Amino acid sequence: MMSKINFNKGDKKMTSFEVLKQTFTVVFVISIFDFMFYLMYVEDGTIIPLVVCGLPLTLILIVLFTQSMMHFLGIGQMVITNGNEMVLRTSRSGLKKTSRFSSLSKMVTNPMAKMMMKDADKDGDGRVSFDEWAEMSFEDLTINQRPWDWDFKMAYEKISKKFDLPSNNSPISFEDFSVYTDSEDRTNFDEIDTDNDGFITKEQFVDYFWELGKSELNELRIEFDKYDLDGDGYLSLEELSTLISSSNQEDWAEEKPEVEEKSDDWWSEEN
Repeated sequence: MMSKINFNKGDKKMTSFEVLKQTFTVVFVISIFDFMFYLMYVEDGTIIPLVVCGLPLTLILIVLFTQSMMHFLGIGQMVITNGNEMVLRTSRSGLKKTSRFSSLSKMVTNPMAKMMMKDADKDGDGRVSFDEWAEMSFEDLTINQRPWDWDFKMAYEKISKKFDLPSNNSPISFEDFSVYTDSEDRTNFDEIDTDNDGFITKEQFVDYFWELGKSELNELRIEFDKYDLDGDGYLSLEELSTLISSSNQEDWAEEKPEVEEKSDDWWSEEN
């Protein structure tokens, strides 16, 4: 008789399709690294990286295959933990004990985290500040595409030009607002019109859309803080590895319908 599988609180059972998808992802990533080590062997003639790094990666594949087979045979159950990690639960797991797959998977994510650390850590202190993280995330954007770097004068000029606002400071009615924004939806206008007199100022218009532009940086800050586990204001190598692992799992853990999103990032368009 098959023993009862012990789960931790918050475990989310994975379907067979999800297990297959994650297995394929790990195999694909490991194959890339194995190919890199093979190229090093071919070009330099040294077998050390292939043996030293290739062997652990091969062991990961063996462990992954074994745990996947245990899942499909009903001996264990793959789950997603509260920490967004993929682990195997069995009758011997216990309430606090987790699968070794988590530590083995870090052998794949850690090299990625090291490369990310090398790109982001500009001052070389071995950790990534939020400013360094933002710089790496938005390195392809010009100053015109970074509302959070504008002063009010620049925001006033760009937003006035973008929405073709009048040069005078006449009060803006909802009818005017609809023309400038090409929308009949009153939601945004009513948020700005806090005194409910049916008019807003040009400065209020500019400030509202400037804040919308700056929200992208705020969202990045929320994501950064989520993985700054010790709250010291920096991402360590281990925290970067957790971020990479969680991001990969969030991509496949839930099947999201493809929808065409309407872009509101008007600030990213060069004028």
